[in-house]
Amino acid sequence: MRALALTLWLLPVFGLAEPRVIRLVPLGDVEPELLDAVSKAITARVNATIEVAGREELPAEAFYKPRKRWRAEKLLEFLDARAAGAWRVVGVTNAEISTTKGDIVDWGIAGLGTIGGPACVVSAQLYKKHSKTKAVMLRRFSDVAVHELGHTLGMPHCESKGCVMADAKGNAIKSADHSTGEYCGPCRALAPEGSLK
Repeated sequence: MRALALTLWLLPVFGLAEPRVIRLVPLGDVEPELLDAVSKAITARVNATIEVAGREELPAEAFYKPRKRWRAEKLLEFLDARAAGAWRVVGVTNAEISTTKGDIVDWGIAGLGTIGGPACVVSAQLYKKHSKTKAVMLRRFSDVAVHELGHTLGMPHCESKGCVMADAKGNAIKSADHSTGEYCGPCRALAPEGSLK
C-alpha cells in the first residue's frame, strides 16, 4: 500500500498522467453483458481503466410519474455525487429515460451527458425494444455509451459523417446504425490531451 501511495505521489513530479478510472454504475437491474459491452467499447477508444461499481437503486426523485420514465438530468445529479475517486462516471440502466428538449417537457432519449462534466447516463431500453438480435442491440448500446462519454470529454454534437458524436435528431436507432463508433479528428482534438487511444 505504501509503494502504491508513493507511486501515485511521484506521478505529477515526473510529468506522468494520473491513472484514469471510468466508473460504471449499474442503475437498477443491469445484465453483466451490457456492462461488458460498454466496458469494451470505452477501453478500445479511451486511455482509462474500468471500475464497475455496485448496483444502485434508481433514485426516487428522478422518477417522472406522468410518463413512468426517469429524468436523465436527475440521474446525472445522482451520478455526479458518486464521482469521487473517478475520472468519469457512466450510469448504465434498462430504465426508460427522458429530458426536456425545447418545448417538449418529456423527450425520450437513449442517453445524456454534460459537456465537460463528470458523468453521463445511458439506457438500453430503446435498443432492446427495436433490435432484432442481441448482437445488434449491444453494438447500438455501446455506440451511445461512447457518444455520451464523448460529451463528458468536451465534445459537442458533430456534423462529420459517421462520427460517433453525431446528433441523433430524434432517431437513436438510425444514428447508431450510421455511426462508425469512432470519434472523428476534430472531435478527438477537443478531448483532454492523452485521453484517447
